[in-house]
Amino acid sequence: MSDERRRYFRIDESMGVAYRVLGAEEAKVFAEQTRDQGHLVDFAANFDNRIQTLLDTCKIESPVAAELAGLINKKLNFVIHQLDIDAELMQKVAYTLRQVNVSACGLACHIDELLEKNALLQMDLVLNPGELHIIVMAKVVDCEIMPSQDQQSDYFLRVEFEEIHHGDQELLIQHIVKQQSLQLKKKRLLNQINEE
Repeated sequence: MSDERRRYFRIDESMGVAYRVLGAEEAKVFAEQTRDQGHLVDFAANFDNRIQTLLDTCKIESPVAAELAGLINKKLNFVIHQLDIDAELMQKVAYTLRQVNVSACGLACHIDELLEKNALLQMDLVLNPGELHIIVMAKVVDCEIMPSQDQQSDYFLRVEFEEIHHGDQELLIQHIVKQQSLQLKKKRLLNQINEE
């Protein structure tokens, strides 16, 4: 791993993870869309990400307006889900809540299947709170079998992000810094409680 990749913060947290293996042609199209067209993979996720960023800013200046805007956004999302506009797409992508170790350049987590080294994946990461979607193309660095007490195999996957839109990477960095700050605050509080 390069020095540039090492400078990013890493955190352990739970997030929604969906992935699928890409063929060579799909990977090429994904890369072109990300580089040339400003990440056209998921318009709705981009809107949600921008709304959440603005809501976070608005909470400081006007908490009541932020709460109102947040409720309207949730209501719209509810209506969209009820209409079931794209049921086929929803069935194709199943999110699994996973414990991950994540940075702005990659992640590691447990999965249920063995993936080939250097395979390219389309990954949809759901960051909480706010359900922000980050869509990336990632390369499998390693996928190794882990010892398990039950009959099911468990694999530990490590990936590097190959293609990520700049705006999504910034959102991911902001999320990681915010979560790291919250984790440090919790740790300090626990230490204070233990010392008393």
